Amino acid sequence: MMIAIIAAAIVLPAVAFVAVTALRTIFSGPPPAGAPGATALPPGALSLSQLSGWKGRERVNVLVMGIDQRPNEDANIARSDSMILLTLDPVAKTAGMLSIPRDLYVPLPGRNTQDRINVAHALGGPKYAMQTVEYNLGIPVQYYVRLNFSAVIKLIDLVGGIDVFNDEDINDLSYPDMNFGYDPFKLKAGWQHLDGATALKYARTRHGSSDFARMRRQQQVILALRDKASDPGTMTRLLPQAPQILQTLKDSLESNLTPLELAQLATLAREVPAEKISKVTIDESATQYWTTPQGASVLIPNRDKVRELRDQLYATSEVTVPQGTPEAGKLVVQNGTQTKGLAANAQGLLQQKGFTVVRVENAVGDYKKTTIIDYHGRKAYIQQLAATLGVPLSAVVSKLEPSNPLDALVILGDDYVSR
Repeated sequence: MMIAIIAAAIVLPAVAFVAVTALRTIFSGPPPAGAPGATALPPGALSLSQLSGWKGRERVNVLVMGIDQRPNEDANIARSDSMILLTLDPVAKTAGMLSIPRDLYVPLPGRNTQDRINVAHALGGPKYAMQTVEYNLGIPVQYYVRLNFSAVIKLIDLVGGIDVFNDEDINDLSYPDMNFGYDPFKLKAGWQHLDGATALKYARTRHGSSDFARMRRQQQVILALRDKASDPGTMTRLLPQAPQILQTLKDSLESNLTPLELAQLATLAREVPAEKISKVTIDESATQYWTTPQGASVLIPNRDKVRELRDQLYATSEVTVPQGTPEAGKLVVQNGTQTKGLAANAQGLLQQKGFTVVRVENAVGDYKKTTIIDYHGRKAYIQQLAATLGVPLSAVVSKLEPSNPLDALVILGDDYVSR
């Protein structure tokens, strides 16, 4: 589901800072009974300049879980609809997101059995879910954040919505509602501004694709929420509302991070450049479909491949843009603006740098932001393409199509005109 957004709650300076500010305002003594991981905070105002960064020097791993909690259902027995492992290196200032498919068929620690990984939360709550991820990935998980669908909607609405690039029309007639029925969901291709309810649907829909595509959309939503919440204007607007925001989220979001730790971790995350955030998915390259004797469709992990993906997440080396002539590849450049000749100018620049542009054309519709659609996952090629055009890696949208003769599609937006 929107685990993508859930994750964002951790890396969101605005929301996290708001939470700690609100607690300082509300409490001068012990926190309410049952508040998970909460500690008493001294009263008094807290300004953004007074908030120190994360104190530790060790890598921090946080399991973010979006749970499919139905009305009047205990959160601790709900299955996790989405799981993303977030990692932050406070020294190297790098971060990563590893999306874990909910149907991944794994051994359950201490139970002498195997099941889908999303069952772990229903069996033993957040703690057992953390243990299960640790057991199967071989890495320590110190913290968790758990939120339900309601929290996702509230978080995105709090920051005023998010902007995402939808790479194809969505027409999901079987999108589930909260009463085991259907709530059809439609969304046009291109850049879209989404409110909380629509963003949740975008992150959860399985329209025309596998769960792997859904997980990539979730990561896309996380980064969009991070960008929006990191905007100074958003933070200025949210801080005065801190007490109300905490009250709104208290029944929808839970973590073993204290409010102060959450805010400090968010401050650290804000310092990580977008190009140093790795996005990894345990996808079809590392799994295979299998039907259990009971008839359940699950994903069997290829342990060696999963370890490779895990190690990609943990790479702490500096992100460097490849130099020299680009790898062989073909791309198309589209003009998504009203500025004539923009695509031809970009074509000249790219060809001068060694890229093969097979054609230029006009895009369907206007684009505010330049977008690069990656069809084959060639990381070095895409990094060099983005660097040549002067666009951030956050402008890259993954749409893996092995049979596509193109390696990438560049759609120039209004932001490119001013370059």
